Amino acid sequence: MQKEPFPPKVAADEHRALQRQIAHLQVVQRIALLAATTRNRSRLLDEALLLIQNSFQVSGCGIYQLHDPDSPLHLVAEHGIGDQLVRELQKVPAGKGLITQVVKSGIPHHWVDLHTETGLYCQAVLDAGWRSLLAHPLTAHERLLGVLFLFQDQARQFAQEEIDLLGQCCQILAAAIDSLELVEKLEWQHRLTHASQRELDRSRKQLREHVNRLEESNRSLEQNNRMKDRFLALASHELRTPLTWITTATELLAGQRQGLPADSKHLLETIFKGGQRLTSLVDDLLEMARIESRDIYLAQESLDLPLLLSELAQQYRDEVQRRRLDLQLGPIDDHLSPVGDHYHLRMALDRLLKNAVKFTPTGGRIRLTAVHISPAELREKRQEMEPFCPDFFRRTPLRDHLAVSIIDSGVGIAEQDRLPIFDKFHGAGDISLHGKQRNGVQGPSVGLGLPLAKGMIEAHGGMIWVENAPGNESGSCFHVLLPLYRPGQDAHG
Repeated sequence: MQKEPFPPKVAADEHRALQRQIAHLQVVQRIALLAATTRNRSRLLDEALLLIQNSFQVSGCGIYQLHDPDSPLHLVAEHGIGDQLVRELQKVPAGKGLITQVVKSGIPHHWVDLHTETGLYCQAVLDAGWRSLLAHPLTAHERLLGVLFLFQDQARQFAQEEIDLLGQCCQILAAAIDSLELVEKLEWQHRLTHASQRELDRSRKQLREHVNRLEESNRSLEQNNRMKDRFLALASHELRTPLTWITTATELLAGQRQGLPADSKHLLETIFKGGQRLTSLVDDLLEMARIESRDIYLAQESLDLPLLLSELAQQYRDEVQRRRLDLQLGPIDDHLSPVGDHYHLRMALDRLLKNAVKFTPTGGRIRLTAVHISPAELREKRQEMEPFCPDFFRRTPLRDHLAVSIIDSGVGIAEQDRLPIFDKFHGAGDISLHGKQRNGVQGPSVGLGLPLAKGMIEAHGGMIWVENAPGNESGSCFHVLLPLYRPGQDAHG
């Protein structure tokens, strides 16, 4: 039994439906191919919109990008929209216009006749001839990326299959946009990382160059310092002989000056004082050179400290009386004795006492004390003491010491100057003033007294530091730590 053929009209309808399906599949295929082969987002959107405009046979189309729900929509691609209208569409604020309904609901919306819509914000679209509008969300991974819209210059009812086709295209485009955004972020992060690596490499190179220059500068400074020390030592040795001739000849002439005129006598006195001053300077330079080179012999003997300090005070009796200074001794622990070289320790303490006398104004006070200080007490004062001699607290174990203090009511020392005053030549001041000012409060000096005292005390295994005078008094307090000798123990005990 033969089947009867379909009526011609039915066959034609099925044929047209099949052609539409094929056309729809071709559109989806082209969009998918475009999304798969295009790595430039602007090019992807532009070519996709052109394909959609031709496929749907509309007057124009565009894509709004949404940065976040509260921000205005940004028109990132369009076809069939004039420049003036594009500028007007960019002015639509967040939450205004028909497209906002798609943003809020996340579903497509269709407006057949814009002339009847009360929610239209940009009236310029009517002047441009827009009549129908279809908008579909671009969603990827449940995140709204934007809105794709089609417009027609005449009233048009889009069929459901057209809306479904647009949905498929939007789904492909949204996935492609999301992937491209991720790629762009990764590329941007890569560029940042690459730039950071270049900056790090540049910083490392600069650091290496700075380290090399610093090492070279340190080598140069060390070499210059050695040359300077060698020069001072050599010059000092070479000056001793002619100075001896000068002072000896001056003393011989002074013994025969009875018949000399007054001017000649004054000249001999000037030469003699100048020779003494220069001899003292040469001796100081030689002693500093020996201390720095550790080429100095130090006896290890128990010292009678009360007698030593008493002799030093007696040495300045005339100066103390002339300037009405109150120089006191005590308290002094006489049952404990420091260990060291009597001559060199006396010279070191003499420099400190001389410094106190020099910087204490007329009518001021100077006090000498010596007390026992235990390792526990030293550790308590470590923070303020350590900057003056970091090596002192690296010795283990810490021993008992005798702390000799020279306290004055002089002008005092600013906190920022307490470390530098122990540097060589720090107290030299303005060299042009040297030789023009007698010893007095803050008179200029060569700047070797305190460095020599510090070097000699440290050579004995002790240390020296300075702080404000105790209480609310003005002035300074120099502390000298000396290793103790106890009866029944050896000199190192």
